Amino acid sequence: MNEKSEGSTSLPSGDVAADSAFGLNRRHFLGLGAAAAAGTALAACSSGGEAGGTTASTETSEAEAPASDTSSIGGEITLWAWGAGLEGEKIQERIEYFNTIYPDVTVNWEPLQRNGYEEYANLLARFASGNPPDVMRVLNFQPTQLVAEGGALMAMDDWIKADPALDMSDFLQPTVNAAMVNGQMYGMPDNSEPYVIYYNKDAFKAAGLPDPRELFSAGTWDQAAFDTALDGLMNAGGMRFGLVFESWTYDNECFMGGGSILTPELQPSINTGASPQMLQYFADLVKDGKAPSPVVGGGAQLEAFKTGQAGMYLMGPWWYGALDGQTEFEFSVTGLPSFNGVRAGKIEAGSLSIASGSKNPEAAWAFVKTVTDTQGQNIWSAVATPTRRSSLQESGFFDVPWKMDVMAMVEAGTWTPFTTAGAGVDTAAGAALDNLWAGTQTAQQATDEAAKRIAEVLAG
Repeated sequence: MNEKSEGSTSLPSGDVAADSAFGLNRRHFLGLGAAAAAGTALAACSSGGEAGGTTASTETSEAEAPASDTSSIGGEITLWAWGAGLEGEKIQERIEYFNTIYPDVTVNWEPLQRNGYEEYANLLARFASGNPPDVMRVLNFQPTQLVAEGGALMAMDDWIKADPALDMSDFLQPTVNAAMVNGQMYGMPDNSEPYVIYYNKDAFKAAGLPDPRELFSAGTWDQAAFDTALDGLMNAGGMRFGLVFESWTYDNECFMGGGSILTPELQPSINTGASPQMLQYFADLVKDGKAPSPVVGGGAQLEAFKTGQAGMYLMGPWWYGALDGQTEFEFSVTGLPSFNGVRAGKIEAGSLSIASGSKNPEAAWAFVKTVTDTQGQNIWSAVATPTRRSSLQESGFFDVPWKMDVMAMVEAGTWTPFTTAGAGVDTAAGAALDNLWAGTQTAQQATDEAAKRIAEVLAG
């Protein structure tokens, strides 16, 4: 285990119903972990307003402002973050960059075996055991749940105010909103990933299809063009599937046509409006053999696209670096097609947070603010969309055509209001939608069941 400076408190051992240092007892935390692990790993919905506005107010943990002399900061910290392949290389590079400024801090990175949603139950168990990581990458609903349910994260507002060199206006505002709970900052913006379409340019050319990027730029990359592409790829492009996608992105598919999962008042809406229509559209692709079953683990369909089995892959832009130079065909990326005259999609919002029980909060804050500065974000731009305008400029996001499409999808992005139920909303929806993907229920039937399960989760 890491040796850290004094000053932390631990959660009580056993299943006693006493208040912990985080405002949440061990049994409650482990219960949340069990709920998070109960269903298929699902990405939370992600974008546009202040996150956590509906959560109960909680007492926050304060921290002293860091010393200006970086040589006075030392010790060890633990980093909890998923990073496979190129992403892992860039995490290590960011750690090395941090150590050029803070050489006396040892960063013990604990790579996750699976992504941050699938490992969330284990993170909750770490908090319950009184041994949380100092720094963790948190996604979408996770700050809202950790703060409102357990007070597990450290508020960063005092640190931010005490650092005159830290310009928060450089961050894209939606990424700041995603890191807030009840008007306070519980993370530094690290990712703002929309969903996009990867496409096999060679297959499109072989089928005599127009380039999706050109259609996107012209505003004509819509359902009709998408349907034409799906048929052409399979008939003349030599593809086994026109599209691959994954069921945990169900909310993105709803958003694409103007649907939603919850209303702003936190009432289930997945079974109304465009959501059933959009989910039925994607289920029909599976039924018609234009897409394989999407009930797979996160990132599992990458291989089907990489090996030329599928002409298109609906996923976030984070896989570009892993594909670049690794395919026998030319590929590119563009934004999502519009449905019902709407161009929309989900944003996966990621932040770096500090545990309120960190034994070395000063070093943890130094790490978080450093790896999210302009240079830290430049390093990260190889696998993610920077959250800083300065990094977007320096890393060429405003100059590279496909990256401009990514930025357009950030602007068109949305997310389901974050709730204290956290992963429970996704788990409930995902379990109900399994029958849709299996072809045993219509989208209306499956979403009616999803709305019922979501309401039960929100009611506690």
